[in-house]
Amino acid sequence: MKIKSLIVVVSLILSSCASTFQYNKIAQPNSNDKEMATIYVLRRSSFGSAIKFWIYQDEKLIGKLGPKSYLAWTVKPDGKDLTIMSKSENKDMLTINPQAGKTYYIKQKVKMGIAIARTGLEFIEENEGKEILRKLKAPKSKYTE
Repeated sequence: MKIKSLIVVVSLILSSCASTFQYNKIAQPNSNDKEMATIYVLRRSSFGSAIKFWIYQDEKLIGKLGPKSYLAWTVKPDGKDLTIMSKSENKDMLTINPQAGKTYYIKQKVKMGIAIARTGLEFIEENEGKEILRKLKAPKSKYTE
């Protein structure tokens, strides 16, 4: 009886889905704002679905990224580099020097970890990013003006 209960509990934990929450204003798809740059972090995999990845721009928390979802935000280019970081069992970072009117697509990779899933970030081309984005769900907003 104890083994069956343990199996049920472990199955529920492993099959649960982590929601995606964004803590700043969500970028509108197909926005024509030529003064801003748009950044998308896309997680199309459901592998490690109970794990959220914490996404930062420099030291600012952008959101918590769950499976089959994305985060999207805009930045005002000022000539300085930005660091996009994903944090889980490990940390991975990419650097962007945002250009006005440009959209950046970053794929969130999920890797096997020791205790929980490990993270990886990778730039992808715009056509691949748009294709992936169409299949993902939007984040829940935790932002008010």
